[in-house]
Amino acid sequence: MPQQEEHLRDYLQLIRKYDFTLCLSVLLVLGIALIISLRLPKTYAASTLMLLVQPNTTSALPSTNLFQSVLSGGVDRREMETISARFSTESMLKIAIENLEESGNAEAVSLLPPVGKLKRILKAQLNPDSDYINLSLALTEAEGGERNAALLVNQLVEVMKTLRHGDEETKLKRRMEFLENKRREIQIKIEKDLDDLLLFVRQNGSPETWVPTLTNLLERHASIRERLETNQQQLYATRVHIVHLQEQLKALPEQTKISETTSYDPVWLFQQEKLFNLESQRVADAEQVGKTASELKGLDAQIAEIREKNAQISPTTTTATSGTSAHYTYIKNQLLTLVPSLTRYENAVERLTQELSTLKTELARMLEQIPENQIILTQTVAKLQKTNELAEEIAKRSLEAEILYAESKLNTARNQIGGIEIIDRAVPRKIPISPQLRFVLVIAGIAGLSLGVTTALFIEYFNKSPENLKDAKS
Repeated sequence: MPQQEEHLRDYLQLIRKYDFTLCLSVLLVLGIALIISLRLPKTYAASTLMLLVQPNTTSALPSTNLFQSVLSGGVDRREMETISARFSTESMLKIAIENLEESGNAEAVSLLPPVGKLKRILKAQLNPDSDYINLSLALTEAEGGERNAALLVNQLVEVMKTLRHGDEETKLKRRMEFLENKRREIQIKIEKDLDDLLLFVRQNGSPETWVPTLTNLLERHASIRERLETNQQQLYATRVHIVHLQEQLKALPEQTKISETTSYDPVWLFQQEKLFNLESQRVADAEQVGKTASELKGLDAQIAEIREKNAQISPTTTTATSGTSAHYTYIKNQLLTLVPSLTRYENAVERLTQELSTLKTELARMLEQIPENQIILTQTVAKLQKTNELAEEIAKRSLEAEILYAESKLNTARNQIGGIEIIDRAVPRKIPISPQLRFVLVIAGIAGLSLGVTTALFIEYFNKSPENLKDAKS
């Protein structure tokens, strides 16, 4: 059997048919909701709006904090969440309640609910994309209502400001003490590093002295080497010259003929003179009377003997004058001159060789020490510079801490303490936040109408029995 279609007018007819049921359901639910709402205790709320003020510092932020600061709009969201959670702690609530009692609000404090309930109903909300924190508390009339809520909220804010101010002051004092101690340590370290640097410079010099000393050593090395080479060349040339002169000297005669003189031989002249005298005597004896033949024969024999000897002797004789050769003497004199020069060159070469060896040793030692000394000096200077930079940074941090500490002692125009500024202070408001009668009546009306429609549908469904269906068909 096909299912019968139902149109909208059928539903309207159903509503008209059961209008009494619908009205009764709505009125019943509205009445019950109204009675319950009127019997519920009225709840009043008080809230305060505070601004978290970040301290102004000139120090550079690290990259991570900078990134977090940019994302969070310039405020540390974690700190704001910590402050919000701290309002609901038991210690904060107890301190606030004790302060209220001490300020003469003991009667109001006696009406407050337990701390455990206060922790649940106290709400600290962060306003998105801002530095604001909204602290609110809702209390019933029996718990003191709007007055106690405003008193407790304002007292919590004052306690938070005092605690943060004390924490900041203590933190700044500790920071200042730490920075001062660190500054003294670094100052001692700077003095020690400076003394080490000065001692190293005194012992090993500095680049300002290394360069001129090295340049002087190199110039001396080049000069001595040049002089040594010159003396070696002169020594070699002198030796070669001496050997050459000695070879020439061996080939030359030491004596040479200077002049030659030809004259009569004195012996021959003597014999001739003697012969002339004998002949003159024989002629004279021959003319004289009384001379015997034997005497004349003796003279003749002498004359003959002298003539025979004269015949054997050359009438002339040659006389040669000899002396030392001038060339030989010149070479000898050159040798005499060159020998001392040779000794002088040898001594000069030996002295320059020793001096060059000593200079090479000193130059090698200096060339070996300069790189190591340069590295040590560079590291020492870099270490000293880093320590000075750290000292400057600590001085800046110390100055910032002193400025912040001095600012924390001043009362600002906006009454900012502990980095918290109250924008809107909590005030008692007579408007209850619950129960909200209009909202309850609207919800109750909707619920009653839904109940009536549901009841009408159930009645209509159960009234459609098989007997009723047969009657409808007939």
